Amino acid sequence: MKKAEKNTAVTAFQSNRFYTVVSAPAIAVLLLLFFVPLLIILSKGFVSNEGKFTVGLITEALGDPYVLRVIMFTIIQSAVSTAGALAIGLPGAYLLSHYSFRGKRLVQAVATIPFILPSILVVLGFVIFYGNTGVLNTILIKLFNLSEPPIRVLYSFSAIILAHTFYNFPIILSIVANYWQQLPLRPEQAAQSLGATKSHIFRTITLPRLLPAIISASTLVFLFCFSSFAILLVLGGGPQFTTLEVEIYQRARMAGDISGSSALAMISIFIALILVTFYSLSQQKMKGSEEFSPSQVHREPRRMKSLPMKVFISSYILFTVIFILGPLLSITYRSLFAQVSRSGPMVFSLDNYRLLFSTMSKGANTSLLSIFNSVLIAFGASFISVTLGVLLSSRIVSGRRKDRVILEVSAMLPMVVSSVTLGLGYYMISVISSRWNINKILFVVLAHVVITSPFVLRSILPTYRRIPASYQMASLTLGASASRTFWKIDLPLLRNALASAGAFGFAISMGELQATLTLADSRIITLPITMYRLIGSYNFAAACALGTILMGVCIMIFLSIEYLKKGEVQHGFSSHF
Repeated sequence: MKKAEKNTAVTAFQSNRFYTVVSAPAIAVLLLLFFVPLLIILSKGFVSNEGKFTVGLITEALGDPYVLRVIMFTIIQSAVSTAGALAIGLPGAYLLSHYSFRGKRLVQAVATIPFILPSILVVLGFVIFYGNTGVLNTILIKLFNLSEPPIRVLYSFSAIILAHTFYNFPIILSIVANYWQQLPLRPEQAAQSLGATKSHIFRTITLPRLLPAIISASTLVFLFCFSSFAILLVLGGGPQFTTLEVEIYQRARMAGDISGSSALAMISIFIALILVTFYSLSQQKMKGSEEFSPSQVHREPRRMKSLPMKVFISSYILFTVIFILGPLLSITYRSLFAQVSRSGPMVFSLDNYRLLFSTMSKGANTSLLSIFNSVLIAFGASFISVTLGVLLSSRIVSGRRKDRVILEVSAMLPMVVSSVTLGLGYYMISVISSRWNINKILFVVLAHVVITSPFVLRSILPTYRRIPASYQMASLTLGASASRTFWKIDLPLLRNALASAGAFGFAISMGELQATLTLADSRIITLPITMYRLIGSYNFAAACALGTILMGVCIMIFLSIEYLKKGEVQHGFSSHF
């Protein structure tokens, strides 16, 4: 018996040592890619021209009325956007957690669309759908025989809130609905048996128990709106609606004020750290506030027969479909129409696509080059991030509890720093290394690796944790080495998870604008950058054609991820994003 225990201890030690050794380079590379640009930003924000530590740049920025106004506007628009996401997401969370109805799967599927689409597509969709000559105004003018467009929201505070709400309300819907459905029913049943009304039960029992999920989802939405860039850059319409991220970009790339932009980046990181800490605490509160066990009675969605509820459900489905699909379908619709002449009517045509890729078109080389660059960068970034992710996951799963927590938190640190700040750090590195003639596309790939790595890790880790330890132990006991066990046991079981993580990373990289725009120069163009420039030059037809291609790629990737996830479930493993 002692000999068997000794053999087990030896094999476990060998396995842990292998995972420690094999993951060490991955940890070093990921931390290097993240901390080097961050330290360069620190050197510009906290170090004076004489090389001494100082907080003068930051205190100077905080004493600037303009900077304070930018910070206040960033916080206000984030708060209002979060309120808008709550207003739309909470009713949907209630419906999805309480009722089973026709169209439920449609709502769930449509609500996932903003998760997979780049922000530049959201911007383009809103311009085409809500613009003065957009699809919605065109329909309303014809329907009510109006002489002027009734909806004028573009380049305003309302447009920013509307776009942020569209982009983020699925987070509220998803997190709150899943948590609400798992809440045990016994407290509510006990209160009901004692004569409490439904409204009193909701105020005193249901809502307090839901608060951890609502706070957690709201904090995440606030963080995303706080670090939003493309929506503010295009839909803001001027300095009146400038946020921290836009100001960082404009100071670094347009005004050449690297020190000033670094100081603002440090302020942004500090606020983001507070939000991430608050989010982590709310997540712990979610995990500890309720005991979810199979023995407890949980909420089973039921069919609603009352007419008012049927009307409410139908209205919500219609609103969700129009609100989400309207701007996106408008992109494809607009790409399929062109004017015969400058003053002629719009007619169905594929000219926008022909001009985009025609050898006679001035923009053909730009379009093809942007697609080629985007695919090349996305492939490189996703391959590297998946490699780092699987090695890091192996260490997290096999390590001691304390080490696991430290490693997992460290790997998620890039989510604290905005893409604009990260791009600024890599821009500084590219300037420093310009004497070595390093192709800037390498820095773009590395920046994308840092951006995609946390999401890739979260895609691989749940599946890795579900691999029974007995599989690895049996392999080691039968004489296989730790490396052979990793190649023959771990990786085959992770095959679908790695593929879906790679596809997820590819999609994120394909649509990444913030870091790329901050880092790249005129020689490096990607699909999102080309679309941004086309929108800026009011060439919406070409932007819609490119946007349709990008949207098609994202949807195909999303469908492949869903297919792979179903394959994992069929084989006994599942992962979540």
